[in-house]
Amino acid sequence: MSTTVDHNYPHAGDLRVVNASGDPIESAEIRIFTLAAFSSGQTSTWVAETTTDINGEWVDPVILNDGETWVVHMQKPTMYGPAHVEITT
Repeated sequence: MSTTVDHNYPHAGDLRVVNASGDPIESAEIRIFTLAAFSSGQTSTWVAETTTDINGEWVDPVILNDGETWVVHMQKPTMYGPAHVEITT
């Protein structure tokens, strides 16, 4: 089984990319890693990636395997992050 993940996972707006003031970040890079890979510093290969639109929402959803823990890594050089969040599907 698989789960579709975007800026509304697991609840509306949870993974939307905004700055400290709540303003959306456009063109932020979003990369998805397995928890094991990210924890061991293996960040040159990711499972999925997308970017954000003018509203800080993901341009494309990603499909991830169920029952796993992932790291959602978000950044826009000189403007936002890097920041990351662990999610479980």
